[in-house]
Amino acid sequence: MKNKITTMIFLTTLLIALIAPTTAKAATDATSYSIPGKKGKITSNVWRSNYPSTSGNTGKYSYQVSAVYSGSKKVTEIKTTFRTGASLRNSASLNIGTSSGGASAGASSSWQTVSKTAYWINKNGSKTSSWRSNATFAPYRDYRKNTVFVMNTARVKLSGDQKPYEITASI
Repeated sequence: MKNKITTMIFLTTLLIALIAPTTAKAATDATSYSIPGKKGKITSNVWRSNYPSTSGNTGKYSYQVSAVYSGSKKVTEIKTTFRTGASLRNSASLNIGTSSGGASAGASSSWQTVSKTAYWINKNGSKTSSWRSNATFAPYRDYRKNTVFVMNTARVKLSGDQKPYEITASI
């Protein structure tokens, strides 16, 4: 039941993003891989708001990632590994809303790509793994506009199959 709710939330979010006014549009990508031997399909989904919200000197983008297995095989493990980042300078910080902490640019006034990687994994037989949070940049003036990115790798291990299968989507 939880898997269906997670999938419905993700699909609802995508639908809202697609039909909302221009200022609320989002960037999305969904990439699938058909597992050989008719073992099903693994899909990597990634969604990010196009425009940041700002509060004081902090900018914030919402994002969501998921790994979805479609097939009849039993899943032993499904994992979504995501990397979020942007171009920052002057010791600006990035936080992606996970327990893995944040990252910062160096003290230079030159633009630097700063990113952070985290993951969410299910080993309970679930066919989905997803994460939704916010990426924040501070101070916002040291974030280079239109450089935020999210990459997501969906990975699944099937019962009786030693090889994991994965696919990446990015925006």
